[in-house]
Amino acid sequence: MKVIISGYIMVIMMVMATLGLSGQNTISGVVRGSGGETLAGAHIIIKNTTLGTASDALGQYRLKGLRNGVYTLRVSYFGYQTQEREVELSGREVVLDFEMEETSVDLNAVVVTGTRTEKSLSNTPVLTQSVGIRELVSRDATDITQALEMVVPGMEFASTAAGKSLTLQGIDPQYTVFLVDGERIAGDTYGDIDYSRINMADVERIEVVKGAGSTLYGSNALGGVVNIITRTPSEVARHSASARFSGYNTQNYQLSSGMKWGRISSQTSVVMDKTEGYDLLKGNTYRTQEREDAVVVNQKLRYTFSPEFLVEGKLSYMDKNHDNTAEQLYDRNNRNLTWGARATWFPGFKNDLTLSWHSDHYELFNKITPDSLVNDYDNRYNNARLLGNFRLAEWNLLTVGTEYIQETLTAARNNIAEKNNSDYILFAQEDLQATDNLNFTGGFRAHHNSLYGWHFTPQVSAMYHIWHFTFRGNYGLGYKTPTLKEKYMSYKLPVPGPPMYLLGNEDLKPEDSRFASLSMEYTRKGVSFSVSAFHNDISGMITEDLDEYNVKPGGIIEYTYRNYDHVTVRGIDVLLKTKVFRDLLFTGALSFSKKYDEIDNKAFDNVRNFTGKFNADYRLTAGDYGVNVNLQSNLYGKKKLNLMDDRTHQTTVVDLERFSLWKLTTTHTFISHYYLKAGIDNIFDYTDPSGGYNTGTPGRQFFLGIGVNF
Repeated sequence: MKVIISGYIMVIMMVMATLGLSGQNTISGVVRGSGGETLAGAHIIIKNTTLGTASDALGQYRLKGLRNGVYTLRVSYFGYQTQEREVELSGREVVLDFEMEETSVDLNAVVVTGTRTEKSLSNTPVLTQSVGIRELVSRDATDITQALEMVVPGMEFASTAAGKSLTLQGIDPQYTVFLVDGERIAGDTYGDIDYSRINMADVERIEVVKGAGSTLYGSNALGGVVNIITRTPSEVARHSASARFSGYNTQNYQLSSGMKWGRISSQTSVVMDKTEGYDLLKGNTYRTQEREDAVVVNQKLRYTFSPEFLVEGKLSYMDKNHDNTAEQLYDRNNRNLTWGARATWFPGFKNDLTLSWHSDHYELFNKITPDSLVNDYDNRYNNARLLGNFRLAEWNLLTVGTEYIQETLTAARNNIAEKNNSDYILFAQEDLQATDNLNFTGGFRAHHNSLYGWHFTPQVSAMYHIWHFTFRGNYGLGYKTPTLKEKYMSYKLPVPGPPMYLLGNEDLKPEDSRFASLSMEYTRKGVSFSVSAFHNDISGMITEDLDEYNVKPGGIIEYTYRNYDHVTVRGIDVLLKTKVFRDLLFTGALSFSKKYDEIDNKAFDNVRNFTGKFNADYRLTAGDYGVNVNLQSNLYGKKKLNLMDDRTHQTTVVDLERFSLWKLTTTHTFISHYYLKAGIDNIFDYTDPSGGYNTGTPGRQFFLGIGVNF
């Protein structure tokens, strides 16, 4: 705690020292395409400062308020290669025009998740997949599960009684960390967060990094990290609204409003969802999409004191209602309140220091009567962080930080009464550019948990460029402490027959992992192709022990969590993105993986070993009319599933077949601002003979949407 207090004092002193130091240098210019056309809405920022803007309707931009010195301007625009150029300011106005080059793969696009520092896609030593919001809109991704399942190899969301459940490269959801702007999300059910919380109207891009990320992101990040980056306004005003309708009275409404007045910017987003639901297996209430409605509101405010210092504040609120048709389950009300603040200081041209506070409060209520709510689950998560990036030399970037994390859980449904868990963390990372073509990154995390003491996790990466090829190698140790539920819960399973309980285990030990990956990426104008091989060795994996149970008086059956030692997951991912010709873009992703039980020396058969994702996107513009035709195909390999009979509790094995799902989306744009969206989901009307254990689709659905951007 002393470290955090000292950090606050240091930032305050820095602010006082920097206010009023800015000068009156001005940079202006025009952003054009390769054909000479002006580009409105291009993003222009000055790196390592708070300054940024967007080009106007004539492609013009203007930035002022900088002191003398050498700066780097970054210009980005969808469908064009991001550019960076240096400029020296010495008291005179500088005119700097940009001619952007069209591309299907923006190798200079900036990502932050792999190293917690800004890196272009081509120069990050950790292979990162970045998906922009325009790509998701063209594919009609209305929620985060659709967005990820469409584009990330090896990622799948299955339908369960509790909602959507994630698997990534064959391992369970509790090993993948979900972040919003680098901050964790509270509340989980069997490792899955409430994915309804992600406000798609607020998303700028999604970054995905696979493999152990415990050095930078702490416990749970053994399988991967998904980071949702939200919008920051760069224009005076930018607004959008849309509505989408499909079968089963499923509706989606999105509103987004971004504004910038001088030093103040505001981004407001609202999403409203509802569905009447449908049955996946007749007579089985646990294979049903229940009736739901949800509202999510996000607000972000940003104030720039000077080119060297800014503060940001965020607030998010969700309210969701969920009806349960099962007699033994109450209807639900889910609520979430998230807020946070961040202050960033840029000392000099190459350094930055950020102090942040993040608080997340997630609650579930049982509707005992329509007017009576009883709290059934209350999870609070607080996180303070001080993070600095320091350019010690042109070839040396040092990242250091400290964190304090506190989690509190009270859950009547799990018989947990206010259990707490605290972590104190120090981490450091060194980024060394050995030559123009060779980069090394290494770091470690010292993690003190209030229940398990100290733990250390190192990680190293290397990247080498030659011709059009980039080779990457990563090795890291992962670390995951047992969750409060895994340690303390006593949960009665809502199934017919004799009472069944899942019990926590206070003797659980932390899980460890060793992750290694090698990748090769080939990139040229209009083409990006990569192959990545990985090996993840998890020791002490925590799992529900369904093979052994205790029978208590009255026929009560008790299962417990235990450490299972040990499991390995290995596989290969293949990614291709290429422009077939100017207006047609093709992307494809294949994932092959195997999950092994190293104790019994056999592969798990309840894991899907193959997934494939393919997409063709065609755009055509003629005057004030534009059309976008998008064809999406997801392929899934077979797997087995162990099912327990609700009454006899006997386990049977069900074979789940291979299948594919196809989706066609057409978007028609008028006068640049208005659009009509129409399409077919599940074109070939695939229905799952298992009743939803293989996929949650109810069959072919038509959808229609309208929207406006202005």
